[in-house]
This record gives sequence, C-alpha cells and structure tokens, in this order.
Amino acid sequence: MTFEYYAETFLKIKKAELKPSTYYRYEGTIRTKILPFFQGRNISEVKASELRLWLLNYQCSNKTLTHYISMLTGIFDEAIYDEVISSNPCRFLRKPRIMKKDIQPFSVSEMHRIIDYVDNFNFKSYLYIAFYTGMRSGEIMGLKKEDVDFEKNIIKVKRTRGRHGENSPKTQSGFRSVPILDLLRPHLQELYGQHDHEYLFVTQYGKPYNHNETFYNKFWLPIFPILGITYRRLYNTRHTFATMMLSGGYTTPHNLAQILGHRDSQMVHQVYARFINDGKFDFKLDINPY
Repeated sequence: MTFEYYAETFLKIKKAELKPSTYYRYEGTIRTKILPFFQGRNISEVKASELRLWLLNYQCSNKTLTHYISMLTGIFDEAIYDEVISSNPCRFLRKPRIMKKDIQPFSVSEMHRIIDYVDNFNFKSYLYIAFYTGMRSGEIMGLKKEDVDFEKNIIKVKRTRGRHGENSPKTQSGFRSVPILDLLRPHLQELYGQHDHEYLFVTQYGKPYNHNETFYNKFWLPIFPILGITYRRLYNTRHTFATMMLSGGYTTPHNLAQILGHRDSQMVHQVYARFINDGKFDFKLDINPY
C-alpha cells in the first residue's frame, strides 16, 4: 500500500475528529509539505533515515517540526492498524525541544496610544474588549448580545468565529465567564446599543464578521509605523491583559487561568512567571495557626 493512501486515510479520519480550522491546517501541511516527498512510495519501504533527512529540508521552528512529526506518526499508525507495517519509523525521530518565546505585552502607554488613535468604532470596541478581558480574537468575533450580562457583570464565552466558520471553544475550559471591568462597561454598553443584530460585531452590511482579518489589515497593521510602536500581533492584547492583571496583583494565577480559559494555572506560571506579583499574596506573620 502506498504512503499516499494512508495519508488520505489519516486526513479522512481527522476531518471527522477535528474542528475545521485545525483540519485545514493538517490538510495543508500534508498536501504541500509531506506528500510531495513521499508520493508514490510503498509505505513499508519508507525508512527512519529518510524521515530524518526529510526533516532537515525545513528551516522552521521546533514547534512546526513537532507538528510535522506528529502528522507523520499518525499516517504510519494507520498502516500499523492494517498490519501493513509492524513498527512506526517515527519512533526513531527525536522531537525537537520547544522553547517558549518571551512574550511582548504592550505597555500601558502603548495601549492607550493605540486605542486613542483608532477612530473606527467597531475596531475600537474590539480593542477595549481584547485589552480588558484577554479574550481570543475568535471568541470576540463570536460574541452575541445574549452572552453579555450587565447585571452580573460577566461575558459568557460560548463560541468562536473564524475563517472556517463558527465553532465551540477548543476545550471545555474555554467555556467560561469573563468579568466586565468597570473601565470596559461603558464601551461595551455603547457597542451593545448600536444595532439590533444578535451578534455584537456586525459589518456595514448588517452581517456578523467571520473573522478579524478586516480589522487586522485595514486598521491594526498601519498603526505601528504611524505611532512608532514595535509591531506585535493582535494576540498580544491577550498577553497584555494577563501581565497587567498579574503584575498589578489584581488576581491570582489560578483565577487568571479561569478567565483566560486554561485548564489549570500551569500555563500561566510557564508563560507569565516573571510578571506574577508575589506581593498580592502577602502573608500575615503575626499569627498562631496552632
């Protein structure tokens, strides 16, 4: 049986298991990076040494290489299940160590300069929500009016909208309630009252945005050369919220993990360790616990 047959089998199975956005990433990688190299080969003839040489062709991040190895492993596993091969050659591949990149949150002054400069109402509202909740782009684009509870001062995160449609959050912890800070509340109320559509963010044609590409290309990218601020991704609004909440001692890593939609605080400790303000957890020393 050919390598291509099992690559296609792997993709068919993953299409039923993965969210569309993740599946299309898998499909793109396999069709453009993996299949051209192994197409036409009998899968039982592909050796570990070939896989190692193939990986050397790519000058990319260790995280990307790890994804490649994961997909290759899945393809060979399908052949193992059919007893076409007896072992997976990927077990001889050394997974590269993934080094966490140092995050680059915006400073308070940079955040205010960016928000003050933006004059598009929808994008300014988007930035207020992003900077003051730490929500992901797709989560913001997927917000409906029913998700905003001004009485309880919370935003319920129930879905995400992106290039490949609307989906539920990636994990169960992604379903969560995010507090509405007092500084965000008036801007959220103004956005809420702009129209009668069920979604918070709608285009000039009265349709919900499918993704934030328009915001990114038309408004976000031009900001940096104009304001003289070092470019960072829109995702860094999330990092900014997290670092400001921790460094200011406004919340604990455990509570922040819940707000951001992480399963536990491990990710918060790994990514934001240097911003955690231990002063928030001042311990009374003049006590006798026994």
